[in-house]
Amino acid sequence: MLHVATGPLHGTLENLSCGGALVSFAAPPSDDALELELRLAGATGWVHGHVLRVESGQRSHVRVAVAFDRVDARTTAAIESTIEAAMSAARRRPILVIDDHAERRDRLVEQLAHRGMTPLAPRTPLDAIDLLTRSQLHVSVCCLAPGFGVPTSDLAELLSDSFPWITTTEISDDLEATAGRAMHAWSETPVARLAIV
Repeated sequence: MLHVATGPLHGTLENLSCGGALVSFAAPPSDDALELELRLAGATGWVHGHVLRVESGQRSHVRVAVAFDRVDARTTAAIESTIEAAMSAARRRPILVIDDHAERRDRLVEQLAHRGMTPLAPRTPLDAIDLLTRSQLHVSVCCLAPGFGVPTSDLAELLSDSFPWITTTEISDDLEATAGRAMHAWSETPVARLAIV
């Protein structure tokens, strides 16, 4: 969260290091000198920094590259822990699978696991929200079919609004193609880029 004169401006971390971050905001900050509250897994910390650049992002958002000027030792430790969790997620390659059709869901889970992914198939909406809010999991792709009695398009819209870092792909009866789309979507995520490093 960024604190500006008009109040807090919430954003999503897209990239993070001990020296700076790439943050997605609905609108660009009005000042180049920033005070950021980082809410990381297990810790919250404050950093002071300045804007390096502003670029267009997805869904009418802007991405702001921030260089940190001051970071205390506790926040540095939290950042390092978060980076390690992201590296671990890159090795696990988690993908959420939401589908009311149990047999198709189970076969897709098998396909994804066979391709080296870690498919997560929640049984309830609360399970899905729990998995998506666990920052240490770094779930960034969700395969969708009608789930929990909700149409696919409504689920995709809900995920887009509540979890803007999630990329959704549609589940079809062609599970080979569905798994391929999911793998491609995952390969385009920031977490996937960690696996290449």
